[in-house]
Amino acid sequence: MNELLAVQNIKRYFKGKNKTIFKAVDGISFILHKGEVISFVGPNGAGKTTLIRSISGYLVPTSGKIEIMGLNLAQKPREARQKMGVVFGGDRGFYNSASAYDNLAFFARLLNVKEKDIKNNVLNALEIVNLLDVKDKYVGSFSKGMMQRLHIARGLVNKPEILMLDEPTAGLDVESVYTVRELIKNLKEAGHGIILTSHDMADIETLADTIHLIGGGKLVFSGNNDQIKEFAGVDANTSLEKAYLAITPKLKRGL
Repeated sequence: MNELLAVQNIKRYFKGKNKTIFKAVDGISFILHKGEVISFVGPNGAGKTTLIRSISGYLVPTSGKIEIMGLNLAQKPREARQKMGVVFGGDRGFYNSASAYDNLAFFARLLNVKEKDIKNNVLNALEIVNLLDVKDKYVGSFSKGMMQRLHIARGLVNKPEILMLDEPTAGLDVESVYTVRELIKNLKEAGHGIILTSHDMADIETLADTIHLIGGGKLVFSGNNDQIKEFAGVDANTSLEKAYLAITPKLKRGL
């Protein structure tokens, strides 16, 4: 199946003071394909976080439909979420006094991986992120770069087709950033569909095939790097960061 995720006219409204309605996400649709990296970009309050939480099943949309590999997320949440790995990263989320292997085995059980498959899944995930040689070391001894790769391995232990990566290079040194970006490229080449969120526009410029610009809860424009720059009205040699800064006023208005 080439189409991994289909989001159709998703809306998420919140009630504010005096019974006013805040439209955090207002009719967004998009498709994620196998072997594709997409990213959502927009100013604070644009609706990115609400959209991501809805897609990952942590927030129920007001209306619209989300299908993960043909499974309706609202009707079959458990089965649909098994197709997705969510990676938040950071310094927390693991037991520092336990080994990398034991940590991932624990989370594999939480993700309902069959007992007979846990060892193979964990070792495979560690191999993908190049941590197999330190599988028996305590996580508390890991560098930030190693920890981030372990987070990605955690997202892979149930062998999902879709990966949602939140700020995968935040706080990393230059060498670790390069390593994580190459890992994401390899995951893409292996056929994973990847949703990337990052405040580092260099991550998005390097990795994303399609960039979705979000403003006022709406999808304002979608395209690759060159198309985004054309939409921004800047030269093709301009960095994506500068192109985004040129677009920001439009996004804040939700045009």
